Amino acid sequence: MHWIDWVILILFLGYTIWDGSRRGYHSDNIEGFFLANRAMPWWAMGLSVMATQASAITFIGTTGQSYVEDMRFVQIYLAVPFAMIILCTTLVPFFHKLQNFSAYEVLEERFGLSTRLFTSLLFLISRGLGLGMIIAAPSYVLALLLNFPLSPTIIIIGITATLYTMVGGISGVIRTDVKQMAVMAFGLIFSFYWIITSLPPEVGFSDALYLAGNIGKLDALDISFDISEKYNIWTGVIAALFLMLSYFGTDQSQVQRYLTAKSLKDARQSLLLSAYAKVPMQFFILLLGVMLYVFYIFGSAPITFRAVDVQAQQQEEVIAGEMLQQEYQSAHQNRRQAAQQLLETRSPEQAEAFRKADSHLNEVRQSELQRQERVTGSSLNDTNYIFPYFILNQIPVGIIGLIVAGIFAAALSSIDSELNSLSTVFIVDWYKRLDTKDRSEAWYLKSSRIATVCWGLLATLAALALGETRSIIELVNMIGSYFYGSILGVFILLLWVKRANGYGALTGLISGMATVFLFDRIYDNPATGEWILIAPWNQIPGGFEKTIEYLWLNPVGTAVVVVVGIVISSIWKKSG
Repeated sequence: MHWIDWVILILFLGYTIWDGSRRGYHSDNIEGFFLANRAMPWWAMGLSVMATQASAITFIGTTGQSYVEDMRFVQIYLAVPFAMIILCTTLVPFFHKLQNFSAYEVLEERFGLSTRLFTSLLFLISRGLGLGMIIAAPSYVLALLLNFPLSPTIIIIGITATLYTMVGGISGVIRTDVKQMAVMAFGLIFSFYWIITSLPPEVGFSDALYLAGNIGKLDALDISFDISEKYNIWTGVIAALFLMLSYFGTDQSQVQRYLTAKSLKDARQSLLLSAYAKVPMQFFILLLGVMLYVFYIFGSAPITFRAVDVQAQQQEEVIAGEMLQQEYQSAHQNRRQAAQQLLETRSPEQAEAFRKADSHLNEVRQSELQRQERVTGSSLNDTNYIFPYFILNQIPVGIIGLIVAGIFAAALSSIDSELNSLSTVFIVDWYKRLDTKDRSEAWYLKSSRIATVCWGLLATLAALALGETRSIIELVNMIGSYFYGSILGVFILLLWVKRANGYGALTGLISGMATVFLFDRIYDNPATGEWILIAPWNQIPGGFEKTIEYLWLNPVGTAVVVVVGIVISSIWKKSG
């Protein structure tokens, strides 16, 4: 990267730390630190919510997702508008009326301290693990920039975000998120523009869409009902609805946004901003990944986009790598020629030839990734390196720094939000609630900053432990799906099941979590109809696939919590 880009990136990071930190000097109590004295305007909260969602995972993971697969991932966001409307009429006014610090405080009054603590503990675990992924995402970019291993770059990102969140509190988080959202938008729009203008002169935007459509890259809707498929319209409208309701309605990182609102109207408007913008934004980012795929049909692309070359020690692996490299170059040339001929003829026969050439090239790529797995002894792919590789090798000097700053902005806007919410829940639901001593506001404010640092360190360690992984955009949603459905079930019992009591809620919550983890380990063999339960530490036998994909774990968890909660509450009431 050119020194001009380094200057831009360093200035941006320095400004972010300064701007986020200076807001915290005006906080003299935990209400100011965690809730900005409930004085935030709706547009700032709405942009902050969007910035939190549009993390570096969105930049890197979503573009990589559509590059290696297609645009069906957009279907999981179809439920966002419906979820926002439901929440604006239910949980948002409920929380605003109570004026709590934490989303889980209200559970104690109805269901007891144990339910409150266990629910908040589930949030701390899920968000702590998810934050590890959010820290890892920009580290892929920094690893490419510095030609460093992933671990040192994870530490740099984790410490940077922790510093200004520790000082600035929620006010610093929201104010910096607004500015970071602008940088993110610029990075995405310019990248899309540069890809389109960098295509060969004879290939226009409509031609690029035509090529992408021929190989299925534009597939966005799948109307088949199959719970073993990750992405179809039913997954997006039904299963993902539970995920979105829980994420925006019971996750402290999101609830904390509208707890800072001046009024109920402002809180609702902040959520509706996301309802209108989320699906178009995700569609655009997925389309960016598809256009990037078309760009590399004509442009020179490596066989894999990994940050470092895998060095094989065995001679046969070295020879295999050289042969795959030669085959890839030939396949790439054949695919480019097939694409050009297809644009000239637009014939069905040439379309089939193009699809075969594209399939062959991807088979060679997959063979090389498998070779790298054999050499390294670990499961690897290059999904998270694709967009960073394009930026560093195709974008002009000066703009690289701005786009990389946009990726860092996306990461920091998510990391700071998660850190602040983790600190809030730990202090309010655990430390302050269980502390028997009469402490001053200054004491709890100091403790909140210490908690922020501790969570930052823990999340950084989680990122180091997870390290190299498959598509991070999928993994972060998978982590959430293990927890969100069950947490949503507790709030349904709270708001709409009057006969539910603490015994039923806690038993339902434990049952929901157990069921989710059980269902996640069920595999079946479509050829034989056989199904088995596989422990996490056991290898999956050949021919077996997941019976239930991860998004469906959300309604499963919710249903089990509600049903068990009602049954146990009724039994306990009768026995009592």
